[in-house]
Amino acid sequence: MNKNNSYNDSQAVELAKGVYWVGYHDPKDLLSCNPYLLVDGKEAVLFDPGGVLNYSKVAQKIFSIVEPAQISHVVLHHQDPDLCACMPLLEKVIDQGQMKIVTHSMASIIIRYYGLKSEFYLVDKNLYSLRLKSGRMLRFLTTPFCHFPAAIVTYDEQEKILFSSDLFGAISSGWSLFAEKGYEDQMRTFHAGYMASTRHLSKVMETMAKLDLDMILPQHGSIIKKEMVSQCIDSLKSLPCGIDARVTQEELYDWIPAKKSVEEKQILIVDDDKKNIKLLHDILNASGYDTIEAYDGKKAVELSKQEKPDLILMDIQMPLMNGLEAIKIIKADPATHHIPIFALTAFAMSGDRERFIQAGCDDYVSKPYNISELLEKVKTILGE
Repeated sequence: MNKNNSYNDSQAVELAKGVYWVGYHDPKDLLSCNPYLLVDGKEAVLFDPGGVLNYSKVAQKIFSIVEPAQISHVVLHHQDPDLCACMPLLEKVIDQGQMKIVTHSMASIIIRYYGLKSEFYLVDKNLYSLRLKSGRMLRFLTTPFCHFPAAIVTYDEQEKILFSSDLFGAISSGWSLFAEKGYEDQMRTFHAGYMASTRHLSKVMETMAKLDLDMILPQHGSIIKKEMVSQCIDSLKSLPCGIDARVTQEELYDWIPAKKSVEEKQILIVDDDKKNIKLLHDILNASGYDTIEAYDGKKAVELSKQEKPDLILMDIQMPLMNGLEAIKIIKADPATHHIPIFALTAFAMSGDRERFIQAGCDDYVSKPYNISELLEKVKTILGE
């Protein structure tokens, strides 16, 4: 890590030897999410990889450092979607036969509902520890009802780092990767409404105070360096929170912005491959878009007139009517000619872009999809 704390958060940031922040911060969000990657020789462990919305950016950072085959374990400290909803997408990249999901058995019961196929490594059945191939030891500590009954955190003995999950998280409109003056107040805002009770939080903080810590890496908020560790623990020891909070429910959660009701943009996905449609459906739905589907060009023409979607993603090679024919018909109809269309193709060759533009396309996207690039193009064409 750069000693003067300069960093580029569009890239992975090395925090200690072999320990990386691979998160993504959206300036519009008060609650940042911070996945981490530990690289130990040829083996890698991923911590709380996050949700679907930021998956493409997080994945780019992870795989800029390691190959998928290097990831032997993914630690899920509990089951919340902001922490592990992207796991089905990761499973498509990482061989499930080689990757294990590290969590508590109680959390595993719920995590299974994400439809995961990977084997579980249950910490409560393995002496709350995981020894890596090099001999490096990861220790797991329970943090009952902070906020899940069987929540855990991970302590890396070698680097004296605590991967703290929700604990030490914070709410901030002026996010920075490293905690700065005033961070304790940001933590208290988050913990007061998120932890079960003062008793539970105080007991967990007593455990944290006994650890030899050089750094705390929370899943939300900012990274806490050694000089701030003690004061951050002390600030939470007797915090009135949960059922012991001395404020109203409205005051506990007044940091959550009231969002205006905005009509979802609708996107028509046209492809004869059901797997491709499902992938695009999941990605776009998770990003806040409504989707409708067609499996051939003829049906695409019908739906474009009936539904008048905000955008059409059109496969080129299809039965009954191919994509280029469908595009020409849609663009020739005064009722639908205004709808932007992206061509979807696995065979983008020299001259194809011009051919697609001539047919009426606004742009094209090559298969296999670069999710980040696809979403960026969608946002741009829809004026978001």
